[in-house]
Amino acid sequence: MISEHHIEIRKSARYFVLEPEKETVAILYAIHGYRQLGQYFTKQFQALADLGVKVVAPEGLHRFYIEGYSGRVGASWMTKEDRLTDIKDYVGYLNQLHHQLSPSFGNLPIHLLGFSQGGPTACRWLAGSEVDFASLMLYATVFPNDFDFDANQSRMKSIPTTIAFGDSDQFAPEETIAEKMNWLSMKGMNANLIRFRGGHEIFADVLCQWWQSIQND
Repeated sequence: MISEHHIEIRKSARYFVLEPEKETVAILYAIHGYRQLGQYFTKQFQALADLGVKVVAPEGLHRFYIEGYSGRVGASWMTKEDRLTDIKDYVGYLNQLHHQLSPSFGNLPIHLLGFSQGGPTACRWLAGSEVDFASLMLYATVFPNDFDFDANQSRMKSIPTTIAFGDSDQFAPEETIAEKMNWLSMKGMNANLIRFRGGHEIFADVLCQWWQSIQND
């Protein structure tokens, strides 16, 4: 008879920081998507760094070869296998990372962005943390189905939430976007929707549009 067990171990996690050259005005935790690495993901936020945003990009705990047994490497936050354990582990990892970094943030506002698979990761971290996030951006993604809107209702009312989707995103046809936005409306979420021309990738002008919108709130 086979039985399943878990033990807690020590593991080193990697994260990357993009420092603005000008005075830092805000902190952004940027959570990458499936098959991405933190180092290259971080570079896509240079437009925000130019505006004074310090970008912190944690990297998923699971790295793997994208194709075959060699070549390019990517990282992920979880799979369907033992998913609840992986969720618990990465929420704990992100909380520990913030605990270590937050003394250096002072009173700067802290924002949270999740791209693709990083969206559900960001949402679950938000639900499992006490970080006072100033805003939430879900880029090419939405809340996971297991997000407890009732338990987080009062908190989400104080966190401006934006969702961005391209018009040629291979993972999100128009009917899926409409369905997801309707689902969020039924859950009582008043999220701002940004539409842009392009696919499943990050564009500097979309980031700047989002950043400008939350500065005007």
